[in-house]
Amino acid sequence: MAASRAVIPNPILADLRELRGDDLEPVLSAQTHYWKRRFRWDFGPSKQVLRRFLDNRQLHGYAMISGGRPVGYSYFIFEDGKALVGDLFVLEAFRDASAERALLDPLLRAAALYPGVRRIEGQLLSLSYQLVPETLYQRRLVPYQRLYMIHDRLTAFAEPARNPPALRYRTWSGAYIDQAAELIAAGYFGHVDSKINDQYRTLGGARRFLLNTTQHTGCGAFLAGASFLAVPPDRIRPVGLCLASRVDDDAGHITQICVDPAHRGTGLGRELLRRSLSAVRSAGCEAVSLTVTANNSAAVGLYERFGFQVGRRFSAFVWEAD
Repeated sequence: MAASRAVIPNPILADLRELRGDDLEPVLSAQTHYWKRRFRWDFGPSKQVLRRFLDNRQLHGYAMISGGRPVGYSYFIFEDGKALVGDLFVLEAFRDASAERALLDPLLRAAALYPGVRRIEGQLLSLSYQLVPETLYQRRLVPYQRLYMIHDRLTAFAEPARNPPALRYRTWSGAYIDQAAELIAAGYFGHVDSKINDQYRTLGGARRFLLNTTQHTGCGAFLAGASFLAVPPDRIRPVGLCLASRVDDDAGHITQICVDPAHRGTGLGRELLRRSLSAVRSAGCEAVSLTVTANNSAAVGLYERFGFQVGRRFSAFVWEAD
C-alpha cells in the first residue's frame, strides 16, 4: 500500500514576487533531486534561471507557504498574447491532487485575467494527477494526455540503417533554420500537437521554437552533432529533421522529430531517429527520453519498437479566450 501524503498544515498562497531565490531554494533543490531521479534530467540550469527571475521579481505565480516556509510553487510567463504555465512543483511529502490544485487553479485564473492574454498553454510533467476538461471563465480548458518515454539501455542500442532513397543527411546548422521552420509549419498542419503548442502553426512560431531549442537551455544543451536533417539533392528545404539535446551528464532528450507529409510512410522518421540515437550514444549518454501525445499511435509504436518505454503519463492543456 502506498504511503499517504502528509496534510499541509494551514497552507497560504503568497505572490511569487514577494519571494527571492533563497526563499524558494529548499523547494528548488528538492525539485532538482526529483527530476534527476524520476526523469534523468538535470534541473540545475532551469533552477538558476528561476532564481534569477525570482530575485528580479519577474515571475507571475504563487508559492504555497506552510509553517513559515514554502512547500510548493507554480508560475506562468507571458509572451505574444499567451500565458505559458512554466511549472508546478510540490514537495514530495505533501504532493497530492488537492495540494497541486490549490496551486494550479488560482494560477490559471490569474493567467486568464492577465492583460493581453488570449491563450493559456501548459505541460506539467511532474503533476501527479490527470486533468479533465473544465470551464474557466466560460471557456473550456482542454487537456491532452502526453507520454514521457525513456530508453535507458542506449549502450546496447543497435538498429540497422534503412535509408529512404535519394536523401542526404546533414547534421544541424543554423543556416537551415528558416527552411526547418517551413518544414515544421507544414508538417504539423492540422496535427493535434499544433493545438497543444501554437508555435507549430506559423513560420514565425516555428522559428522561435527552433531558436529556443538550439540556443537556450530549457530543453538541455543542444547536441548539433546528434541532430539531423534529411535533404533531397534537388531541394534546399529539408523533408525531415530530428533534434537532440543533452539533459544530464549521461542522458539525452529528443526534442523534435518532424517529417514532411509527402515523405511519411517511407521510413524516413525511423532513419532520422536511428541516426540521432546512435549519435546521442556516441556522445556518452546511457539513456534518452522524449515526449509524445498519447493518441499519436504511429509515433508511439515507432518509439516502442526502438526500445522506449512509457515512464509517465502527464497532462498538457490549452485554454483560449475566443
